[in-house]
Order: sequence, then structure tokens, then C-alpha cells
Amino acid sequence: MDDSSTSTDPGAIAGAVLNSDPANSDPTSTSICVIEAALLRLVDDVGVLAEEPVVRAFAVLKATDMVNYLRLRHAAKVANRACSVTTLDKLVRDELPHAGTEPSAIDDLVDLGRSQCQLHHDADRQAVAIITTPSRQEVWRVMSTGYESWLRAAYWRANESGVPDMTLRAALATLSAAGINDGDQVEVHLRAAQAEPGYLIDLCDEHWRAVHVTAFGWQVLNTSPQLFTRTQSQRPLPLPQSGGDIELLWQHVNIPAERRLMVLTWLLECFRPDTPFPVLELVGEQGSAKSTTQSVLRSLVDPNKVMLRGRPKTVEDIFVAAQNNWLVSYENLSGLTAEQQDAFCTLATGGGFASRLLYTNGEEHVMETKRPVVLNGIAVVATRPDLIDRVIHVSMPVIAATDRKDDADTHSAWERDRAQVFGALLDLFAQALAILPTVVLERKQRMADYERLGEAVARALGFEPGHFQQLYAEQVRAGVDRALESNSVAQVLDKYIQERIQPFAWQGTAGQLYDQLNGQFMSDRANWPKSPKGLADQLRRIAPAYRAKGVEITHLGHSREGALWRIATTSTTASEYRTFDVTPPRVNPVSVGGTRYGAHRE
Repeated sequence: MDDSSTSTDPGAIAGAVLNSDPANSDPTSTSICVIEAALLRLVDDVGVLAEEPVVRAFAVLKATDMVNYLRLRHAAKVANRACSVTTLDKLVRDELPHAGTEPSAIDDLVDLGRSQCQLHHDADRQAVAIITTPSRQEVWRVMSTGYESWLRAAYWRANESGVPDMTLRAALATLSAAGINDGDQVEVHLRAAQAEPGYLIDLCDEHWRAVHVTAFGWQVLNTSPQLFTRTQSQRPLPLPQSGGDIELLWQHVNIPAERRLMVLTWLLECFRPDTPFPVLELVGEQGSAKSTTQSVLRSLVDPNKVMLRGRPKTVEDIFVAAQNNWLVSYENLSGLTAEQQDAFCTLATGGGFASRLLYTNGEEHVMETKRPVVLNGIAVVATRPDLIDRVIHVSMPVIAATDRKDDADTHSAWERDRAQVFGALLDLFAQALAILPTVVLERKQRMADYERLGEAVARALGFEPGHFQQLYAEQVRAGVDRALESNSVAQVLDKYIQERIQPFAWQGTAGQLYDQLNGQFMSDRANWPKSPKGLADQLRRIAPAYRAKGVEITHLGHSREGALWRIATTSTTASEYRTFDVTPPRVNPVSVGGTRYGAHRE
């Protein structure tokens, strides 16, 4: 028997089919056989899809059997992910009888996008375009202004003509669908990303370079191992210079000496997306250079077209800003609503905001993110205990008139030194990362990751172990006092405790406590709870701050009379309160079964 009659070589099979008598075979079936044989070779040879017989077979299927055309086209992509089905589509279109007709502008735009970009999508199913050139790798979200500008420029280079907005939007929608349905899922970052080992910082320069920082040092990479995208408002960080001195920073910002270590740690924590971000709060009178200091600090983390923004109107505004900026920055704040302060808490530790999608009734638009935040104002901005727990508070002194400088001189001097300071900051970051594994905290505060990094930074700068922990503990205690000073219930409750025999202990329902405290609040009634339930909500909110002062506010459960509460001072703090010979109100004892309540953290 002739060996060729039983050959299983895919090339031989394809050749036999193509050389067979067309009069004795069905073109559709013949094309399927050709493509199936080609798929076997495609595993090792991506050029198979460009062979003339294979292209002709796909063209026949597209004209006569669209179902099998789509199935086999997808099978080609599965057989070898490196093959270009985009090129195949173009060759097939040229092979079809109507190939002589002029393609539309939309077709040209889609061809440009698919031939010159890798189209993928992220975990939220937003399309991402990766544009690789000999000099750099650009990453854009397909439905972004940056990618739209790139596609317009590519179309101009190819056709030397512009493209209407409606046509461009239709092409972008098609390319987005291709990335979502045909592309792989990829992870895309903004400005900072975790890398093993260390961290990556996107310089956002025209060369799309990034800095890799590890415990062994830092280096500038021409191509980042992680995918970084950017927004139109972001501006580049300086190319870091080695050999700088971090002390140079204090010549350009008005940060008191006792807060400099905490601010340095905050700057470095901004580059660690795997940990919660504390909120930096700059407070000072007019003339304390709050805005200048805030701009300088931001220029070391996330430079932007608009370095400082005014007060957000809504919670949604805060999350929209967070989606488009790595560092969220607001200035001249006179106050924030309770909802806005809760939003900043969410940004610090990670969370999201959902609203109804425009022009729909049943779908949601969800924004989930975690970002570092910096705020400034004349008065204290963070007033709610849960935000104060996350705040690094800096009170800035007024600058003497003789020490003031012109804005132009200040800006030019900072631009001259910024690259050196940035390099020194990266040096400190690398040293802290080397020390960090050896840092063990015996007692952790709310922002424990920040505290641990601060201890490493302090040791890198030559301070004794425990120095940063002591500074941060004092900061937390001061925050507790600010939280209680700004709370109307705390003001009255503090007076109520002071005027009774120490150690103080009270137990009863929220309604009973409301009746006893209600008449003592003489200030603006708008800030006073309207009901016992409102009082109970405030007690839950201020309980962590009182616990830090040695006063336990405990919810004991419910009885027939209502929600039961216990308020009691500990022996260590009883001496802080004045003693009066006044018998506290008598209440019925309540058994709580030995369970310790009140340890829940907001």
C-alpha cells in the first residue's frame, strides 16, 4: 500500500484537499477540512493563518457558513493565543468578492486599533489597550481620552485626514467589545503597585518609565513589569537623583519638627497600595503656608494638573476624584458633612460607592477604590471619631512676615530641588523596607501598618527603637481629645461624669440617660440627638474614644424598658474627675451573663 494514502501529516492532508477536483466536492466541507488541518499546524506555527489556501477557506466559510466560520475562528485563537485573528480578518475581507470596495472609516479605525494594540480587560470588565513600541509600552483604558487621542493620531498617520466624533465613538465601542470578549483579564494600576519584591512607582513621564523600590535600593525601569495606566490630569514625577538629603525637604514646607517623622512616614505609606492609608490633615491660621506645603508634598507622590481642589459637594464627587487621581487632595476646608467624613474613612481602608447608572433603572455604577488623602483648613476638619482614628494631624505655625517668600521664587526653588528630595525619599523607603521585617509592635494602634512603617523609618534615620510608637501614641491621645471636644454628647456626658462620685458607674436605658442629659445641653440644639435612639447611636460612635480615656461605654442588650447601657470609669481615671457628694440615679440591676461588650470597633 502506498504510504501517502494513509499519511496523517496535516500539511499533506491540506494539500490533498486543496488539489482535489472541485466539481466532486462541496466548497463548504472542503474549506472546513482545510481549516481543521491548518489548526493542527497552528499550535507550532502562527504563520499558518496567513497561508493563501487557509485564508481562502475562511473566506468561503464567511460567505457561505457564518456559524462554522465563527466557531473555527475562535478555535484558531484557542489553539495558539499568539496568533493574530485580526490579521486573519483583514486577509479574509480582502479575499471576498467585495474587497475592491472602499472600507469605511469605522473599519479603518477598528483595524488600526486591533493591529497595533493588544486589547484586554480588567476585573471590572473595562477594556484596556496595550500599545508596544520599540521605545516604550503604553497602557490606556479604551474608553479614555488618552486612548482616543492615540487612535485619532494613528488614523491621521495612516490616512492624513481627521475622523468625525460619532465615527470615533462607534469604533471605540467596537474595540472595547473586542477587549472585553476576546481579550484576557489583566490587572491595571494607577501610580503605585506592589511588586515582588518591593513596590513600583509610575513616573508618568513620556517614556512610561517606573521606579522599582526594594529593600536593596531602587532603580528606574524603562518597561514596568506591572501595567500602569494614567489619566489626562496626571503629571510626571521627577527623575530621581541619587545622593540627595531628605533634610532639604524641610526648607520648602512648613512642618513642625515634632511632626516631620510622621509626615515622612505618610509620604512613604502613599506608595504602599497593599496597606491602609492614613489621612493627612494640615491645620493652621492664614499665613501658615498650608496650600504651599500641601502642593509640595503632593508633587512627591502624585503630581496633577490641579494640585489642590476645593470642597467636594457630594460623596460621589470624592469617589470620582479618587477614580482619577492616586492622591485625593482638598484645600481650604471649613467643614465636612458626616457622610463626607465617612467617605474619607472608606477611602483610607478601601471600599466603594454605588449609584444608579445613567439612563437605566436597574443597573448600578460602582466605584471601588482605596486612596491616600490630604486635607487642609484653618479649623480642624476631621471631627468624627472614626475619621480622627485614621488622621495624622499637623498644626502648622504662622510664618513670620520677615520670612515670607514670593510664590515664583518658592516654586522655582522647589523645582530645582525636587529631584534630589525625591531620590532621598526613595533611599529612605528602601532602608525602611530593609528594617521593616524586624519591627514588632507590642501594642498596635488603629493604623498599625502605618505605625510599623513609621518605626522602621525612625530606625533608618537613627532614632531609638520605640521612638515613633511614642510619637504616634501621643498623636492618638490628642485625637481622642479632639474627637470628644467636637461632639455634643461627649461635652454633656463629660460634665455629667465629673459632677458625680468617683469611680463613676451608671446603668440604665438609653431613654433614661436621654432624660437626664437632655436638659443639660444648652448650646445649639441642632447638634443634640432628637431621640434616645439618636443618643444611643452617638454613644456607639464615641465609645472607642472614651475607652482610650478609661471610661467604658457598654451596650448590654435589650430589656422591656429599652436598650440597656452601662457607663463606668476605671480606677486609673477616676482621679481625673472631681468628686461630689451626689448619689447617682438608682436603676434596676441587669445581668449580662459575664459577656464583655463594647469591644466592637466602628
